[in-house]
Amino acid sequence: LAPVAAKIGLKEEEIREFQQAADRMYLPYDEALDINPQDDSFLTKAKWDFAGTPRENYPLLLHYHPLALYRRQVCKQADTVLAHFVLEDEQKLSTIRNSFRYYERITTHDSSLSSCIFCIMASRLGMAEKAYEYFGDSAEMDLKDLHGNTRDGIHTANMGGVYMAIVYGFGGLRIKEDGLHLAPALPRPWEGYAFKLRKEDSLLQVSVRREKAELTLLSGTAKPVFLYGRKYVLKDRLSVPLEKWGAEP
Repeated sequence: LAPVAAKIGLKEEEIREFQQAADRMYLPYDEALDINPQDDSFLTKAKWDFAGTPRENYPLLLHYHPLALYRRQVCKQADTVLAHFVLEDEQKLSTIRNSFRYYERITTHDSSLSSCIFCIMASRLGMAEKAYEYFGDSAEMDLKDLHGNTRDGIHTANMGGVYMAIVYGFGGLRIKEDGLHLAPALPRPWEGYAFKLRKEDSLLQVSVRREKAELTLLSGTAKPVFLYGRKYVLKDRLSVPLEKWGAEP
């Protein structure tokens, strides 16, 4: 931490304040459902009447008063699902899975930044077809004007979400204290894909094809990498068979 602190001018007092804030954070948990509710009162609210809502009334926030929305179980984007992506090691896999299924039923994806996160977590949970469907929603958002507002400008932030869906979703990338973790998967309609990563002084390329995933050290020093949970040291090139994807763990 010292080199980073020196570079950005981080003070000890700020670190203590960050830790204090972290210690006071509260994550609700419902034991019966094995999910993380968005807040203490969320599960006491009635669910939104999706069946009775006409298609032309989406996005909901443009057609209903905020109080009507806030008093119902309805989400416009990935919230708890996003938290599980960012901090997945802080929660049980069963809770992540059950929360995904619960929120999927009540999320409208009115936000352009929602489908990409659902793609990433569907990939993590082995929901191959669902992950690819969410990826398509993100990738084609402006190409097919899926939100009906591309005339006002393209969804630039969503473009980053599409990149994340490939790298963190299909590529299974997670950056952890002990190194880079990858769990590559290949969507059925694709022949392959590739992306590059920079880890400290090293540049790596990840290539995924029908039968295998290949990591290449393009420059820099050897780095520890984890593929499907197994540790390797990438010195030049590493090739491993793709593991089965599409069955929920």
